[in-house]
This record gives sequence, C-alpha cells and structure tokens, in this order.
Amino acid sequence: MNKVLVFLFCYLFFAPINAQVSEMMGFRDYRDIADAYFMKLKENAKFDISDIQGSPFLMEDFQMGYIVDTKSENKAQTYLRYDVYNDVFEIRLDPNSESLKTLKRTPRYKYKIGNETFILIESPDAINEEHYTSGNGYVVELTSPEAEAVLYKRYFKELKSGSKALTSYQQDVPPSIDSDSRYIIKFGDNYVRAEDHRKKILDAFPDHQKDMKKYIKDKGFKFRGTDREIQNEMIQVVRYYNSLQ
Repeated sequence: MNKVLVFLFCYLFFAPINAQVSEMMGFRDYRDIADAYFMKLKENAKFDISDIQGSPFLMEDFQMGYIVDTKSENKAQTYLRYDVYNDVFEIRLDPNSESLKTLKRTPRYKYKIGNETFILIESPDAINEEHYTSGNGYVVELTSPEAEAVLYKRYFKELKSGSKALTSYQQDVPPSIDSDSRYIIKFGDNYVRAEDHRKKILDAFPDHQKDMKKYIKDKGFKFRGTDREIQNEMIQVVRYYNSLQ
C-alpha cells in the first residue's frame, strides 16, 4: 500500500473511528462471552474461553480485501476479518499488527473479501437473533440490486452452552459456536427470510407461486448438498422470479 493510499485510507476510515466505536450496537468482544453472555444462559456458570469449540469469525485469519465508501466511491485495500457473532469487521493495515480497528456499522461502507461483497441492511424482522438485536446487519449481495427481488446471504453464529455429564458414563459437552447461513430477499423496501427448501421458499414470494413451483420442480432443485450448491439454486430461483416481472 503506497503512502498516498495509506493517508487516504486513514483520513477516510480511521479518523472517525474513536468517536464511533462507542456507537456500535451489538458488539461484544469474544473474550467477554464467558462473563457476559453465557452467564445469562446458565446461572452464573463460567468456563475457560479456550474450551469453546468453533470460532466467531467467518475466517480466523485476516484476509486482503477492500473497504468501499459508497458516497465518495473511494476504495481502500486493507486486511479484514469478519466477526460473524458480533456482526462487525475488524481491520488491520498490517496483518502482523496487534492493533485492531473497526468502523461504525453503517450502509455507507461496503466490505469486499474474496468474491463476496458485504453490505449493511436494516430489518429487525429479518436480522435480529437471540443474542443480537440491533435491527441491522451485514449480508452478502448475491443478485443484482437493481432487480425487483434481491437475494442476500447472512452468515450466522450461535453460541451453545454445552452441558456437564450427569453420570460417570457420560462426557461433558463443551460450549461451542456453531456456523450457519440464512437467506433474505428484498422486495422494494421489505426484507423477507427465505427458507432454502423446495416448498417453504415459495412463502417468501408475494406472487407467481404457481410458476415458481413448476420451475423448481422442472429444475429438480432439492436445496441440498454443499453451501455453494444450495446458494446457486437460490440465486437461480430469485432470477427466475425477476424474469416474470
């Protein structure tokens, strides 16, 4: 990263950070989960944070990516890591640095990692989870934002409390963070969760259910297999719906 870009990056993105971090909603440091969140699940239960199986991050290591300012169209390259559990992006100019930065969660910024672009949407009904109730969240844009229906993918992490063995024949089940993904479709200003299921997916669409049902049957979509296979079928269904408009 050249000096001009570093200066631009710091000016555009880091300058407002200190004032904005306190405004971030839903953020909870991973190391605080044991003392903050888990204690609400189990009566004052505590555990060693190293006992948790799984990770709150989409990828544990920082990846080279871009932050895009949608107002100015400026783009800065940096190292990013997505904390899915807390729904925030961590930023490092140097992958070996111990210093972390985060930006205010706002629709103004897009994050690009690999072939995925993350944007922030606002929808309490489609976004809120048991441990996260900010009413907005990051999603991956999967289809054209200009179309009638827009498909998004939301990564999701859930903290499970685990359990203690009740007898000597059983083993303790350690606390874990499980990974999942969910789909959301935007119709105008409305966001609707879409089930990746050959019948339940039809509930997300306001019309054309008969045509959609036939299309899914003719294509032989089962919404099973790898995450990539399911995602591709979801994309094709939404694109077909848009072709009917």
